[in-house]
Amino acid sequence: MRTERRTYGAATGDFGVWARRGEHRVSIVAAPVRTSTITTFVFSDETVLRLREPVGYTDFTLAAHGGWGAFQLDAAAVLRDGWQGNVRSAATASVGGAWWMTPHIGLAAAVGRQLSDPMRGTARARYATVALRLSAERHRVERRPAEPRVAAGEASLVAVPGGGGRATIRVHAPGARRVEIMGDLTGWEPMELDQRDGRWERRLTAASGPHHVLVRIDGGAWMPPSNLPRIDDEYGGRVGLVIVP
Repeated sequence: MRTERRTYGAATGDFGVWARRGEHRVSIVAAPVRTSTITTFVFSDETVLRLREPVGYTDFTLAAHGGWGAFQLDAAAVLRDGWQGNVRSAATASVGGAWWMTPHIGLAAAVGRQLSDPMRGTARARYATVALRLSAERHRVERRPAEPRVAAGEASLVAVPGGGGRATIRVHAPGARRVEIMGDLTGWEPMELDQRDGRWERRLTAASGPHHVLVRIDGGAWMPPSNLPRIDDEYGGRVGLVIVP
């Protein structure tokens, strides 16, 4: 006698709530599944017996994601409630992380357990993975310091409107040999300024309104310009607030 088992048809859906703050997310999702399995018994005399068994279960998933500069962490816990058929109630968990070496290339690793999937015919198993992750979305790889590390007064910044949706960013930094800026005006990419008549400046596309900005002098620490108000960013750091008229 030989035995064959197949799954036929399924009805499922996802119901849940999600919350996000900056790079941190939490979600709670319930996914009920209703399907059926057909077990076929073929006896030595070629007699065939088929038994249909309804299957129903619900997976409750609590998932969390956090991002801290170049590092990301994901964790999930799954509780399965088997309310019909031969699917057992069970619990499992997984954790994974990624380190973005460049804005588009990261090294990822994960460990955990996966529950069986009656619809796909996969068994419960443990796993561990290491992978190179490629992303079309840009990831931040340089963390800004939480507090300025250089003395106030070394750099001041002003934004001069130039028309056509552009503005000239000017930095006064006595004795500096190199001045860079970084902020939402540059897509959070470091940009070197040009020295003209004893001051440093760069013409950029800039919409009118408030913008976050940091400066760096001679390759030192990133800091808010000394003449601008300082506000908290979403990553536990401080940035300068410049208003483009």
